[in-house]
Amino acid sequence: MHPRNAPMRQLGRRAFIKNGVLVLSAAAVTPASLFSGEPKPGLTIGLVTDLHYADKAASGTRHYRETPGKLAEAATELAKHKPSFLVELGDFIDAADSVKTELSYLKRIHRDFSAICKHRHHVLGNHCVYTLKKQEFLETVGQKKSYYSFDSGKFHFIVLDSCFRSDGQPYGRKNFEWTDPNIPTAEVDWLRADLKATSKKTVVFAHQRLDVSSVY
Repeated sequence: MHPRNAPMRQLGRRAFIKNGVLVLSAAAVTPASLFSGEPKPGLTIGLVTDLHYADKAASGTRHYRETPGKLAEAATELAKHKPSFLVELGDFIDAADSVKTELSYLKRIHRDFSAICKHRHHVLGNHCVYTLKKQEFLETVGQKKSYYSFDSGKFHFIVLDSCFRSDGQPYGRKNFEWTDPNIPTAEVDWLRADLKATSKKTVVFAHQRLDVSSVY
């Protein structure tokens, strides 16, 4: 939270991890953290993040057109574990200059992703709404809201949307800097009420890290 935004009670790059709440962000997910220790019976969750699918040439370490093949490999592995649900932690697609092109990327990769698991959840990442607006993304993947909660087994899960500028405007149509993610007042108030209403151990999914005050 930037000092100038304190009266708005919005959250910037500072997190609260307390009262039994685990905040799980895309940037914090590593193979070691996901697969360390012995397997334990109970709820199984499938996680994928930063697919960055796009029908364009590779750039640096990003090989956009290889995403479908890599997702197919992940799907094979996930099938062995039979997850209760699947969470995509953001940056599902990469940026394009037009809405039409970004929608084509989204429809293509969603076709493969939706075949993996019946129950799916999308966390918005900055690349998901570079040119697209949030509602365009959500309608295409069949998700009603950008932030919400649900229960599964003995756990409570929260999907957060931190794709807002510090002035409260939602990301979309190339109107933002990716280093300026925030959670606006209305969402913070909803989150407080949601956490207060549950006695279950809670996991929070977010694309941007909320446990650091720097970029990453």
